Amino acid sequence: MSLERTLFIVKPDAVARSLIGMILAHVEERGFRIVEARLTRLTREQCQEFYAEHFGRAFFGELVDFMTSGPAMLTCLERENAIAYLREVIGATDPALAAEGTIRRLYAESMGRNSVHASDGPASADREVKLFFGVAALSR
Repeated sequence: MSLERTLFIVKPDAVARSLIGMILAHVEERGFRIVEARLTRLTREQCQEFYAEHFGRAFFGELVDFMTSGPAMLTCLERENAIAYLREVIGATDPALAAEGTIRRLYAESMGRNSVHASDGPASADREVKLFFGVAALSR
């Protein structure tokens, strides 16, 4: 297996509750290496581009409002099988359905305020990492 890189975001709800350190420690303890990171407040334009696949859905405006409501911690993570394994580590979108010990089970407040984002596949990871960190962040 080769190393993969993926986007991981600690969302504004978790940042506001001072959970960045605990959440990043959680992923590092599972073998992820932080390649790039920055704390930033996303713009509406960035969020609209980032969540473009959801444009037109009833929750789109609320999602953009939430993601621009405060700072978010953007990270590019690396490890073998990073994309699929990170999805396991974060757990189901609905924290009530997330497995014990997953980030969302531990820290999410609700389905809408679920503390973290992780790319859902190789194409998404490439697009999302490029969007926030540029092409150079994808270099192995």
